[in-house]
Amino acid sequence: MSSSHPTVALIHATPASMSPAHAAFAVAFPQARLWNLLDDLLISQAEQAGGVTSALHRRMRTLIQHAVDGGADAVLLTCSMYGPVARELSSAMPVPVLASDQALFDEVGRLSPRRVTVLGPVRTGVDDTVERLREHLADGHSDTLVAGSVIDGAREATTSGDPRALDQAVRDAARSVPEEAELIVLGQFSISPAQPAAQAAVNVPVLSAPQLAAQTLRRHFALEPR
Repeated sequence: MSSSHPTVALIHATPASMSPAHAAFAVAFPQARLWNLLDDLLISQAEQAGGVTSALHRRMRTLIQHAVDGGADAVLLTCSMYGPVARELSSAMPVPVLASDQALFDEVGRLSPRRVTVLGPVRTGVDDTVERLREHLADGHSDTLVAGSVIDGAREATTSGDPRALDQAVRDAARSVPEEAELIVLGQFSISPAQPAAQAAVNVPVLSAPQLAAQTLRRHFALEPR
């Protein structure tokens, strides 16, 4: 490892996660050398199976091991659905292995809102994020209430690469969040580019995962942003 330029392997389940991840690192951790690994069937096959199967679990484990064997100084998954695999392996690996939303969950716990709403492009991903966020908060003895909602049109916008449509879809979804929510979470990397549009539309904080993850890794390597 170059102490000033660590290699961070980004494991993607969709090409739509690449640009948001790179944009976040450019701001929060520009010293990192980014290495992209993509398996673009991980999401669709999980959806068809109703969740992450044991075979898909093994496939993600193999990708993580490949990244470590290839010299990565840290590994970041950019698909929230596979977060449990990262957490399972993190203690056994010689380098940090982060779930896409680990830093995001930590920030929600720190803010400790009474109610939080998770927004995402697909039902499987939203339900998974809601369940895991509840578990994370329960481990910290938090009584935060967590709900989730699918953003109409977001998946189509990310698939077609239409940033204006994504901004509009996420903005509309944020405006539709119940007034009782004190925090909105964008649950997937692919919709994080719309965070500024969503934040401008509401009066509560809107969090997204990529920049928080990049900041966490920068702190791990004790490097300051340029």
